[in-house]
Amino acid sequence: MTHQDLALRLVEARRQHRLIDVLRPASLPPDAATAYAIQQAVLAGLGTSTGAWKIGARSPGGAANGAPIPAPLVLESPAQAGYDGFFRVLVELEIAFRFAEPIAPRGEAYARDEVLARVGTVLPAIEIVDSRFAEWPDIAPLAQLADAQNNGALITGHPVPYAGFARQFDFVSPQLELTFDGTSLAPDAPGNPAGDPRELLVWFVNHCAAMGIAIEPGWTITTGSYVGAHPIGQRGIVHGHIDGLGEVEVELT
Repeated sequence: MTHQDLALRLVEARRQHRLIDVLRPASLPPDAATAYAIQQAVLAGLGTSTGAWKIGARSPGGAANGAPIPAPLVLESPAQAGYDGFFRVLVELEIAFRFAEPIAPRGEAYARDEVLARVGTVLPAIEIVDSRFAEWPDIAPLAQLADAQNNGALITGHPVPYAGFARQFDFVSPQLELTFDGTSLAPDAPGNPAGDPRELLVWFVNHCAAMGIAIEPGWTITTGSYVGAHPIGQRGIVHGHIDGLGEVEVELT
């Protein structure tokens, strides 16, 4: 199976709701550039546009990665999503951003101050984590990157203007809660492994520029979980709250 075939199989897995049973070593993306190309090929194969992006890093200042989320999978809270429409369901509570204006690719890298000056709104989000691979999570990281970095859907809360809000909000250690049918899923000490998630926005803008992708202000950029990823084994209501930022909710039907 070639790398082009992997993109096709990922499209078929989504369209036919059928897992990819075996991923042979020869089919693995050889590098991140190929994985990112597969992401774009999957979007094209699905005939859909980008509605959001998920980005993240395992440590402050660590290597970042990202993936586009198809527009039909971006849902506004309070949302409903069919439980059986996923292969598996894990949920995360995140902080997301939208830019106030389009950001076009350019040859010169965007500086941190330039990027943050273009942030328009901030909002709470619940990510549903899923995978099109039957052997997940025992799948090579580059294959997971090709498969939208394990995204299943994104639920977005109400956006808050970034200006002013950012000066008084603790992006590293916010007060928050995530529940499933009223039972808490949040750890005692929540936190984003990347630290302040705004630093990821700088990587994201320059990543898109390098790929020749113009960033649209309607895109939601979600930046990693503050509570880990929690498997959900049945239908019910997932509710998130971030103090000062608001609520976000999805009912798994």
